[in-house]
Amino acid sequence: MTEPQTIAYPLLLTDCSAPGVRAGILGERGWLAYVKLEGETGSQLFEAVKQLLAETKLQLEDFRSFVYCEGPGSTLGIRINSIALRTWTSMSPGTPTIYTYRSLVAAGMLIELDRKDENAFTILSDLRKNSWNVLRFGPETDSEEIRVVSAEELSEWPESRYFIQQRIHSPGTPPGAELIDYDLEALGSQPHLLASLRQVEKPEIFQTTTTEFKKWTPNRHR
Repeated sequence: MTEPQTIAYPLLLTDCSAPGVRAGILGERGWLAYVKLEGETGSQLFEAVKQLLAETKLQLEDFRSFVYCEGPGSTLGIRINSIALRTWTSMSPGTPTIYTYRSLVAAGMLIELDRKDENAFTILSDLRKNSWNVLRFGPETDSEEIRVVSAEELSEWPESRYFIQQRIHSPGTPPGAELIDYDLEALGSQPHLLASLRQVEKPEIFQTTTTEFKKWTPNRHR
């Protein structure tokens, strides 16, 4: 985890873990600019950064720190973000610092901003039909990690459930869950987000499962 006071500002944040793009520039007291765009990640990511730079009169060379969402979420979106991040950091003088966070952690912080109690709750996101990525929040869940939960296992959980859609063609909201808007604007002035950041050497993708492809073996025609 990161001590917020050790971060070098300004900091460029980009999140492509869900459909569309969330991006912002953080200063010591919160957002200097923030934008959420819908549409195809490959074009909207660069459009979002272009808008942020125009609003703040900054250039990519001015950033000493970058932060991105490593997942779980859209593998393609996160991969595009990672490639762009490698390009942006190469343009910065010196060696900029790269930080990362996870989407379900950020979503949980959004829920905590609105809740008036400390009861446990669950954040879920798309994985595949009848199974989801999950992270539990509550007084006794500090050591929990993001993992996979099945529909059968989920049916036995008593706490409130919230869901963030991370695929355009989502299998749907899990049973008993409430769909929430994954919008990071409210977290800009929250120290919890900065404290959750983890420094990394290079951008990577976090997944709860590994996709395995069956090897194609050509058949000889007779």
